[in-house]
Amino acid sequence: MQVIQRKNFILKGFTLFFYILLLLPSLLTAQTIKYETSQEYKDYIVQKGDTLWDISNKELINPFFWPKVWKENPEIENPDRIYPYQKIRIPYSLLKEEMFEAMPKTEVEVKPETTPEVTPEVLPETKPEIEIAKEKPVEEIAKPEIVKPVKKEYLVDKNLLIASGYIADSIPCAGKIIDSPTNRTLLGKNDYAYIKTKSPAKAGDKFYIIRAVEKVAHPVYGNSIGYLIEILGVAEVVEEGDEPKIKITVSFDEIEIGSILDNFYEIESPLAPETPRMPDIDCFVVTTKQLRAITGMLDIVFIDKGTKDGLQSGDLLVSLLPDKHKITNGLLQIIYPRESTSTAIVRKSKNEITKGDSVTGLKQE
Repeated sequence: MQVIQRKNFILKGFTLFFYILLLLPSLLTAQTIKYETSQEYKDYIVQKGDTLWDISNKELINPFFWPKVWKENPEIENPDRIYPYQKIRIPYSLLKEEMFEAMPKTEVEVKPETTPEVTPEVLPETKPEIEIAKEKPVEEIAKPEIVKPVKKEYLVDKNLLIASGYIADSIPCAGKIIDSPTNRTLLGKNDYAYIKTKSPAKAGDKFYIIRAVEKVAHPVYGNSIGYLIEILGVAEVVEEGDEPKIKITVSFDEIEIGSILDNFYEIESPLAPETPRMPDIDCFVVTTKQLRAITGMLDIVFIDKGTKDGLQSGDLLVSLLPDKHKITNGLLQIIYPRESTSTAIVRKSKNEITKGDSVTGLKQE
């Protein structure tokens, strides 16, 4: 009896050892993944000719991650100016999804369960209602599919979009800022001012504070394009009267006494497309501006084509150098298309993009 028990004990021990050997590779892989994902950044050494756009495309397989890479490297003052042998930190969180998608997945074959046949029960004829109910098929209740929310990226920050401005056929005007309680001529966020409006203003009404920067003429054809409008801030009426009092709630630039008011309307930043369009179109840069941002200067350009020409938010275009060989100079992305003009942000450029530069579709090889 003791011999049999000893043999059973040895057999169980051998079986346990065998299962441990089978599980050991999985345990080692799990430990490796845990160690690798504990790192927060990957160091990248800049090579000659590199840009944040190129680095993001090469390392993260998504060039539109370049603002996130820039954000993690505050020592880079201008994203267009990085130098060879400079060390850049790439957030490892952006690499996780790519890494785990690349890992081989083990598929397990699941055999369908067999349902035993059930002999239908014959009900007594004295209960016809129950018998009829038994004959009706029971519909299977489908379990609701659990859909995980997909995190969406915006094309640009909402405030950046508003501050970029636009070209309008005429200068909108719902009133003006005429004075301030402190007699200051330059105002900013949380300052108060008095306004004169064309229609009575009530407490809670909002206005955009705007400035007409210039009258835009086409740099090639000479015809009038419209007026470049810059949004300086947002104001809300806090006191009614002949000269209502406003509070400036948002400020993108210095606001002067005499600035124009425009009726408030919501401006929402569009979602970044998963695959940006690259339309076949030819146009021109009609004017430009440098937008002051917290992290540096951003170049904004305005082109002479819009929604009536088929442009949409997120479309990618390229600017060309003024050369007969049509040399590519920069990459533009449409952020605010209007009917006949569009506002675009410069995503990448080799040289300065100026008024009169040609813009064309991004040709795919």
